[in-house]
Amino acid sequence: MAMRLWQVRRHWDSFARKDPFWAVLTTAGKEANQWKIEEFFASGQSEVDAALAAIQARLPGLGRSRALDFGCGMGRITQALARHFDRVAGIDISADMLAHARRHNRHGDRVDYQHNAVAHLGRFADGAFDLIFSVITLQHMAPEYSRRYLAEFMRICAPGGAVYFQLPAGTVRAARRSWYPPTIAKNIWRRINAFLALHPAMEMNSLPRAEVEAIIRAAGGEIVWVDDSHGAGTAFESCIYLARRA
Repeated sequence: MAMRLWQVRRHWDSFARKDPFWAVLTTAGKEANQWKIEEFFASGQSEVDAALAAIQARLPGLGRSRALDFGCGMGRITQALARHFDRVAGIDISADMLAHARRHNRHGDRVDYQHNAVAHLGRFADGAFDLIFSVITLQHMAPEYSRRYLAEFMRICAPGGAVYFQLPAGTVRAARRSWYPPTIAKNIWRRINAFLALHPAMEMNSLPRAEVEAIIRAAGGEIVWVDDSHGAGTAFESCIYLARRA
């Protein structure tokens, strides 16, 4: 059973207290707070520079006024975006993650970190951002939420703006119901853990590519480019999508 947003918030607050850098970027050998701060934020710069080069090649007229980092966590991507945009907003479901992000902010009031624990982006006006950027975030929430956020991305994207996001593309399969006593006990324990966040878990979800493209079209956008090479051969093959507001 997929976690509700309030449960996701509890789990990510717990990650933020225990091992925040690794929770954001789960690189082997970096668990137990082994990430160096400079190295962690440098990875965001490299990722954003490569993404903006790909975007610029396909949407050369992209504005550089305002950008949004959805699921900003520690601000790894937010800080990198601030090197390219006049103002950047970073939003996250975890208030504890945002506390870390604010401590590591190097761009003053040009960066605004905001807590958002609801299933919409109503705090932002239509067409508010030239770029909406979201990687390794939507996969950690139930599809019912990621579908809503994708539609919201298109609403708050400025005319001529871009939405750059990542999602695993496999079909989400519902777990079969089992009446085997050990399985029942395990499921009960999982629900207790989800409620109390005793042992925080990273829920992984996906949306089929055809469904993602249909959501973007219905919200008034169009897919410009898809990179489906991420995670090839693994259990979580991902797509990077670039969409624009039509």
